[in-house]
Amino acid sequence: MYLILKLKKFIIKILTCWILSKKLRKNTRNFLFYFSLYDFFQFKKQNFKIVSLGYNCLPRVLTTATKLKPRKIYGEKTYPFDLSIHSDINEITKQIKTNFETYLENIIKKETWENPTLKAKYPHDKYLTIDEFKHRYKKRIENFNEIINNPKIIYFIYANYESKIEKIEVINLYNVLKEKRGNKPFNLILLLNNKIENIENPNIIQLISDFKIEHANWGEYFINEYGNKKNKYTEFCNTTGEKLSQIIKKHQF
Repeated sequence: MYLILKLKKFIIKILTCWILSKKLRKNTRNFLFYFSLYDFFQFKKQNFKIVSLGYNCLPRVLTTATKLKPRKIYGEKTYPFDLSIHSDINEITKQIKTNFETYLENIIKKETWENPTLKAKYPHDKYLTIDEFKHRYKKRIENFNEIINNPKIIYFIYANYESKIEKIEVINLYNVLKEKRGNKPFNLILLLNNKIENIENPNIIQLISDFKIEHANWGEYFINEYGNKKNKYTEFCNTTGEKLSQIIKKHQF
């Protein structure tokens, strides 16, 4: 399989090398490499949605790699917490509660775009101008405000293997999501190193793993493009992905 996929990637590069636009060339190559008619119809059957709440891009990458969440090529939209780092869970809660009214204030450029007030960084957007950055995130905020009202059950996923999260912080986040969702169904799934005790709400689900990100290319291992890598990242992706699948399996069709 490894050699077949390598050959497929090589052929796709040859066939698309004439496309001048870098963005269009990349999107075309991703479509040709990853698109599957079977997956397309499987995603169409899903009666649930997955929305990442950060704190980094792990929830988005994990659920995409395990085919619980569609890729962009299937029309899946991107939300504010998908591909960024938000170190403070309380600021995540605040932005959702206030409809992101201050999200684009105090944006500064260091190595990448940052928002010190929100304790947020945007490593995937460092080559954008400030106008391009704000345009991108205005659209992602619009996408979030749209999906929050979707009638399908939503699984909000928050992952933090770096710092301890307090019970009150989780309860506050859940209550804001409940306020936004009204009577529409949702669950809050937490991916953590340590269990938060005394949370008796059945709609708050904790998956505990002894896991830590130690390499910058961890996302590549999650995606495991040619299926040839085996290490702690691929193992975590497979085992945690299977646990998530079991949680939402009954809602897939």
